[in-house]
Amino acid sequence: MPDYALVNSWDHARQRLNLFEQYHDPLSRRRLEELGVQPGWQCLDVGAGTGSVSRWLCRKVGSAGHVVATDIDTRFLQEISEPNLQIYHHDIRTDAFQVGKFDLVCARWILHHLPHPERAVERMVTALRPGGWLLLEEVDFFPLGASASQPYVDFMRALTTTVVACSGGNCLWARSLPELLTKLGFAGIRAEADVAILRGGSPIAGFFQLTAAQMRERVIGSGALSAKLFDAGVDLLKDPDFWAFAGAAIGVWGKRPHRSELRHIAKSRGRTD
Repeated sequence: MPDYALVNSWDHARQRLNLFEQYHDPLSRRRLEELGVQPGWQCLDVGAGTGSVSRWLCRKVGSAGHVVATDIDTRFLQEISEPNLQIYHHDIRTDAFQVGKFDLVCARWILHHLPHPERAVERMVTALRPGGWLLLEEVDFFPLGASASQPYVDFMRALTTTVVACSGGNCLWARSLPELLTKLGFAGIRAEADVAILRGGSPIAGFFQLTAAQMRERVIGSGALSAKLFDAGVDLLKDPDFWAFAGAAIGVWGKRPHRSELRHIAKSRGRTD
């Protein structure tokens, strides 16, 4: 995804992703435990980042299982030494998946960067065996508007919309995930939203602070926010007396339908791919 703004080649990319994992890994692991990851499973982690979920899955599925971790930049994944892990450079928009292979396909915070995220979801579905589980975790920034600080709201809106605009995405899209899996015919669908309450200086605040550092020139250059207001927003993220809503961490999971049901759904939506 060459137009992705938050590239891993940035000097502080690992620190930024580690802060994200401190916040989100407990959510991901709880959801994976709930859907019932088992020893021997074949798993696909799409957009795996530094591989924290992939490592957890490797240990969960054991020596009889297998995990494939993909990303557009695999530099951090290459450092993992789990014997049942396979790493692929992969662009979800253009590269093919192995069809019908996996008991679990999961993806976290990548779909809102895409201009047509529903197409990426449909492609991930093809990688699942019938009855396999799909877990999608995304952010939707609708809670921002409920925060009491307007300078913070303006800063976060400018930051998040500029990030996704680079790749044609939408940071208010994830609320549609339960409906999308329903239309695809999934069974046993579960959905939840964990709304982050951000405190200045916390890991999630640090994550957004580093995101802001990486995006500063783009946000200011776009005219979305002045340099003065941008820097004031960053200062709020550092202040331990500051509290506000961040995004909603939305998780949706369900079981893949049979192939015949998928064909019926694709035709009803006017698509045959």
